[in-house]
Amino acid sequence: MTGPARVIDALYVDCGEGREIRHGDRAGQITWRRQPRARFECLRCHTVEGPVTGPLAVQRFAATIRTTHRATCPAAATHHGRTAA
Repeated sequence: MTGPARVIDALYVDCGEGREIRHGDRAGQITWRRQPRARFECLRCHTVEGPVTGPLAVQRFAATIRTTHRATCPAAATHHGRTAA
């Protein structure tokens, strides 16, 4: 049995507010009142990354930020027992 889980980082995503155009030559496109946005906070080293804005930027950011930050987090060695080679 494992111990209690600890939160070590947080990814905040606001999906924005948009409407899909349903008719005409722009059908399927979205007009944004408020663009999607995201930011990442590491609770170990207190780094804040972002915010990024826009649907494609948020998608790329959310897909990679945890892995990218964990590879460079200065607090990772002290909190996860990693040692330098």
